Amino acid sequence: MVSLLKAEALPEYTIKAAYLYNFALLTDWHNGDPSGEFNICFYKEDMGSASNALNNKMLRNQKVKVSTVSTPEAAKGCQMVFIRESEGQSGEKLIQKLSGSSILIVSENPNINDSHITMLRDNHKIAFDINLKSIKVSELSVSSRLLKLARRVEP
Repeated sequence: MVSLLKAEALPEYTIKAAYLYNFALLTDWHNGDPSGEFNICFYKEDMGSASNALNNKMLRNQKVKVSTVSTPEAAKGCQMVFIRESEGQSGEKLIQKLSGSSILIVSENPNINDSHITMLRDNHKIAFDINLKSIKVSELSVSSRLLKLARRVEP
């Protein structure tokens, strides 16, 4: 009897969590503190165990701390905020309130304007678009390596 091994696809949020970590690795915060914690925040809802996997990882000599925030004021203590697809208008309002702050805003809702990075499904794969204009307004810079990996870069 021959046993066949079946490769299981990684759950979508496990892949998205890995993307978030790599987005952070390939972004420079010009006002960043090289010591302490790197705060990745999920707006209103996290990714369950996938987001917990990020907790306590090291990122440029900083320990990653994952939390969920529900107000723009709470999000101001974050270096990165992830907005779920279900957050339409409230996600837009969050981005407006955080505009100009050095917080990398990642969304999975393509209808939300001015997020820095938008993750989406493209032919059954996770892809992402980058909005350079909104990144520059926030005084962040992303690596050319990240720009090359993007599906689309908006100038």
